[in-house]
Amino acid sequence: MLLRFATRLVTATLVGIGTIALPADAMAPPEGFTRTGNPGDWGDIVGIVPVGDGRFVAWEREGVVWMLGPDLAMSMEPMLDIHDEVGAWRDHGLLGLTLDPNFLTNGRLYLLYAVDRYFLLNAGSPEYDPEADLYFQASIGRITRYTATVKSDFSTIDPESRTILLGDDITDGLPILGQSHGVGSLAFGRDGTLLATMGDSASYSEVDTGGPFEGGWVEQGLADGIITPDQDIGAFRSQYIDSLCGKILRIDPETGDGISSNPWYEADSPRSPRSRVFCLGLRNPFRMSIVPGTGSTDPAAARPADISYGDVGWNTWEDSGIVKVRGSNLGWPLFEGLDANAEYWNANTLHPTAINPLAGRNGCEERFRFRDLILQDAQPRTYPANPCDPAWQFPTDWTGPTFKAEVGGYTGEGYLDFGFSTGEVINFTIDVDRTGVQRLGLRFANGGGDPRPIAIDIDGVFHTELDIPPTGGWEQWRTAWFTADLSPGQHEIRARTIIPTGPNVDRLDTPDLPVTQVVGTPVFSHHRPMLEIRHNSPETRVPTYTGGDATEAQIGSNDSPVAGSAFPANSVTGGVMQAHPAWPAEWRGIFFADFIRQWLRVIKFDADGNPTSVELFDQTAGAIVALAADPVTGDLITIRWSSQPIRYSPPANPCPPDLDGDDAVGGADLGLMLAAWGGPGGDLDGDGTTSGSDLGLLLAAWGDCAP
Repeated sequence: MLLRFATRLVTATLVGIGTIALPADAMAPPEGFTRTGNPGDWGDIVGIVPVGDGRFVAWEREGVVWMLGPDLAMSMEPMLDIHDEVGAWRDHGLLGLTLDPNFLTNGRLYLLYAVDRYFLLNAGSPEYDPEADLYFQASIGRITRYTATVKSDFSTIDPESRTILLGDDITDGLPILGQSHGVGSLAFGRDGTLLATMGDSASYSEVDTGGPFEGGWVEQGLADGIITPDQDIGAFRSQYIDSLCGKILRIDPETGDGISSNPWYEADSPRSPRSRVFCLGLRNPFRMSIVPGTGSTDPAAARPADISYGDVGWNTWEDSGIVKVRGSNLGWPLFEGLDANAEYWNANTLHPTAINPLAGRNGCEERFRFRDLILQDAQPRTYPANPCDPAWQFPTDWTGPTFKAEVGGYTGEGYLDFGFSTGEVINFTIDVDRTGVQRLGLRFANGGGDPRPIAIDIDGVFHTELDIPPTGGWEQWRTAWFTADLSPGQHEIRARTIIPTGPNVDRLDTPDLPVTQVVGTPVFSHHRPMLEIRHNSPETRVPTYTGGDATEAQIGSNDSPVAGSAFPANSVTGGVMQAHPAWPAEWRGIFFADFIRQWLRVIKFDADGNPTSVELFDQTAGAIVALAADPVTGDLITIRWSSQPIRYSPPANPCPPDLDGDDAVGGADLGLMLAAWGGPGGDLDGDGTTSGSDLGLLLAAWGDCAP
C-alpha cells in the first residue's frame, strides 16, 4: 500500500514484491516496553493524528475520517465521508490529513487526496452518479479544508465548510499521471504555514524523461491541462520549480496561496506552482512530519520547522532525511540517495525554460540541461558556474584515455577514463590574467580500490605529483588541489599517468580565474539525505566530507559519525519524533519504518540536532504506513496496512518528575517542564496539561530520584 508497487490487492504478488516473512524469534521491542494491538476493522486506515486532549483522528484511504477515543475506539458515525470524491485505487486515495494547531478552538481539519476522475469531471451535473468512478486515468490531487462543529465537541464536520485550497479545477491540481508517486502528507509548521508532500507522478519502473509510459496517462493529462507541455519531462518534474510534482509545498492554510517567504514566490501570481514550492527533488515522499520545537514562529523567516521525510527509492536506495532550509534540492532524479544516478544523469534532459546566455560556445545547447544546474554537495557549499565558462576547464586534447559518459555526476559532455599504461596524458589550456599563485583542482573519480597517483606538468615541465585516493565508487567524484605560480598568458596543464592505470578525470577547476555564474534560473548544491539504505542487502550509508568533498561512510564504521549496524530497506515510511518525558532518554529520537521489511527503528540525535546512532526497535513491527506520538501518554502508535495498529508504551517511570531520565530531579527537568507549559509534555498529575500543580510535584521531588 502506498509504495513503489504494493496495493491492497497485489501487495504480495506484483513483480514479486510484498512484505517479507520474518523468523518467529526476530527482535521485538526492547525490554520494559509493552506492545499492544487494537481490535476492530483497521484494514483501510492509513493515518492517525492526536487531537491534543487524548483523542485521535484517523482516516481511511477511501475518504472516510473518524474521531477516536483515547483507547482508539472509533465513534459510531464518521466525522466526514467524501468517498465519492476520493480516487482510492492503487497507491492513491486520501493519504494526508492534519489538524489546525488550534483545532480545539477553531475545529479546522485539512485533507490531501487524489480526486476520482469521474467526480472531477461530473460532480454537480444532473447526470452525476455518486456510485460511479473512473480509475486508472489521469486526475489531480487536492488540498481541502473542513471545520468541525463546536456542538459536537469537534467530532463531526460541517459539510458546508468545505474550502478547496489547492486543486480547485483540473488545471490547478497536483498531477496524477500514473499509478503511484502521487500525494503524500500534510503537516503544520511552527509558523502556522501548511506543508504538503507530492511525488514526481512519473514512471516507477523505467527512465521517464517525458512522454507516455507504461501504466501512465501523460497524453490524457496534457489534453486535459493537468500538466502543460513544458511539464512533460517525466521524473524531471521534481527538478522543475514550475511543477508541483516532487516537492514539499508550503501554503497559506487560509487561502491556499504560496507564502511570500517561499524561495520563488511571485507576488503577482501567488497560486502558481513556483510560489507554492518550498523545496524540490523528491521521488515519492509518502510520509513526512515536523520536528517539534524547531523552526521559527515567524512566517517571514522561512523556517517552518525541521522537516523529517522518507523518500521511497528507485532501483537502489531508500532515503531518510531532514530539510531545514527553503529551496533545498534533494536531488531526484539526478541523484538517488547520496550519489548521482547514472541513468537520469546521462539522459541529458534539457530544462524547458533555462536559457544559456553562452549558447553556441564550445557547442553548448541553447538551454541548460537539468544536470548543469546542480552540483554535488561540498563544504563549503558550491554552486554551478556556466558549463560553457572557461573557469571549468574541460580537456583540450588527450592521448590514451577513452572519452565516456557512463556513470553519473560528471560535468560537461563526459569524462576521460585513463587506460592501463604509463605516460597517457590529458591536456588543459588555461588563460591567466595576472601574475601570482593560482589554485587549481583536478576533479576525479577512482572506484578501483587502490590509489592511482598522477603527475602534473605545467608548460611541459614536471610540477607536482597528485595522490589520487579511492573515492568509493566511479560515480563518486572528488577534487585534488594544487597551486602554481603563473605569469599572465596561456598555459598548458597536463595530467599524466605514472603507473599503468589512472582515475577518471572530469575537468580542471580554476577558482582564482574569472567565473561566469549561471543567471536567470536557480542553481543548486545537492542536499543529501541523513541516511541511505540499500534495497535487499544490509548496507546503510551516511554522508561525510573529505577535504570538503562529499563522501560517505557505512554506518558504524570508523569513518562514520553515526553508530549502528547496517540494514536493508525496500519502501521507507518517513518518521515521527518521539521525545515525550515518559519515554526513556536512550530511546528518544525520530522513529521510522519500512513497509516491506517490517522493521521499526529510531534515529538518535545530539544537542545540536546531528544524528548519532540508528537503533533497531522492533523487527516484527508489520507493514507500517504511518506513525504518531501520543502527546498525553507518551505512547508511539503505528498504523499498519490491512492490520490492527500497534501501541508501544514506555516502561513505567519510577520517578515521573525526572523528565530527562538522569535519575535526579533538577534544573534540566524544570526547564523541560517550563518548555512544555500549557501542553501535555510535563503533565504529572494526569489532567492532560502542564501547569502549576505539576510544578509543585516536580519541586517536591527535587534531588536524587533513583529507582
